[in-house]
Amino acid sequence: MDVTVQNFPYHLPRILDDLANCCFVSLDFEFSGISYGITSQGTAQGPQSLQDRYSETKSAADKFRILQIGLTICHEDVTTGLYTLKPYNMYLSPAIDHRLEVERNITFQSSAADFLLENNFSMDAYFKNGVKYLSRDEEKEATAKATERRDRPVVRRLKIDVKEQDQESLEFLEAVRKLVDDWLALGNGRDSYLNIPPPTRMNDPKPRGFFPTTLNRFQKRLVHQLIETEYPSLVTVGKPAFIQILEFDEAREKAVREQRMRYQEERMMKQKGFRWIAEALAGSDLSSLDPGCFMGVMANSPARAGLSLKEFANRLKQRLRTHRPVIVGHNLFTDLIYFYRCFFGPLPERVEDFQVAAHEMFPVLMDTKYMATHDCGSINPISSLAEINDSLLKTSTPRMTVHPQHSKYHSRKIDHEAGYDSLLTAQIFIKLSAQLRHGGTSKYLGTALLTQPAESTESTNLRTRFDLLQCEETTNTFSSSIPAATTPQTRKMVDNGELIPRFDAEFWKAYGNRLRVFGTEERMCIIG
Repeated sequence: MDVTVQNFPYHLPRILDDLANCCFVSLDFEFSGISYGITSQGTAQGPQSLQDRYSETKSAADKFRILQIGLTICHEDVTTGLYTLKPYNMYLSPAIDHRLEVERNITFQSSAADFLLENNFSMDAYFKNGVKYLSRDEEKEATAKATERRDRPVVRRLKIDVKEQDQESLEFLEAVRKLVDDWLALGNGRDSYLNIPPPTRMNDPKPRGFFPTTLNRFQKRLVHQLIETEYPSLVTVGKPAFIQILEFDEAREKAVREQRMRYQEERMMKQKGFRWIAEALAGSDLSSLDPGCFMGVMANSPARAGLSLKEFANRLKQRLRTHRPVIVGHNLFTDLIYFYRCFFGPLPERVEDFQVAAHEMFPVLMDTKYMATHDCGSINPISSLAEINDSLLKTSTPRMTVHPQHSKYHSRKIDHEAGYDSLLTAQIFIKLSAQLRHGGTSKYLGTALLTQPAESTESTNLRTRFDLLQCEETTNTFSSSIPAATTPQTRKMVDNGELIPRFDAEFWKAYGNRLRVFGTEERMCIIG
């Protein structure tokens, strides 16, 4: 399904509702450029260290942009063993509302642009239909500028910017000055405001000399400067066709400044766009998201009984913070670095710090490239997304279906479109998970755990719809949206390859949070 800037407000609450109830999400991105000169064997000088690869990828992520996002949300029916997939495809707009006063540079690598155009990437759709976004840093910058503008002390202009030889402008100013003086001379009997130009009346004997029907930008500027320079007890308010002059009122001016601040905050909320989804995936606080956007979701939800819209929205937001889906990608190391940089801020200098930061945001990551090459030798196997998918075409279990409202890719494949590639990634993950269900441990991993958590007899804090099973048992692993097998029927379906492994399986210890990084000495990056 294509999501555009026009229909994003409709899809956003429905995507968030799905994220709060899904078992995993697969992501794929298209970039405006990547690290140059790196191959699966490393550089011309041989394999790099993981730190070197991270630093090069970090530099590329600082320079280039995510252009297109593919997002496939997967729901599992544990009773029937059916996985329902909802693929989304969207361009990510580079534009920012100019009123936020935040600039964003766009850089394209020529080879990347050539590749994108060869694969039918639409630059027109990218600029016209792309979904907006605002990173955390950009939001901070916009907020700081709006706050500074609100709190800025008034510094009155000392003179008007008009040349002595500009006779027409000087005559215009003199006419405005006379109107203002005449208005002030009326004392308490005058109107509370004066419009420049004054409205034309039907019984006016002749046109007003220097006043057109509407003021142009230059004339408006002259009026603003005149009042600011010569009339300290007055203020001006710009209107589309005229300038309104009022007496200065401190309370009113403060209210105007606060209103402008609210307008800026509303613009920032609209500009955040896809970052709402990114923050939801990271388990962040979405309390500032307008509850009204969930009205349509609530109307079709069986859980709405007895709840106000605000209560329903708050419950959904809380589920997003605690019910965390597994994040799946192919060649996830690069995607994760770009994703972090695009939405969350500057990347750490050290790869170790990035590993910790990424794990805090995304507790469970699965790289299908690592899964497909987990036990390879020193010669790197073919591991492209399309090739892995082709090798699994005859695999019929677990059963999968694409939601009927997401049928764009039913009859055609669009390689290197992010939505299609995210769908392939989801299908590959499901099939490989079932094939590797018995936890064949890679010789690179041994039997080491991903983390060293303490024994716990409490329910996990990171839950999804699977937790309706109310699994409360001793665990010695990290939390996930995939529950432990709790019924004989579930265990049987897992053993038969009809369901992906439950989270108490060795599978997750062997493959979870391992990202494949060919061309480095370590050959993988462990997140956590």
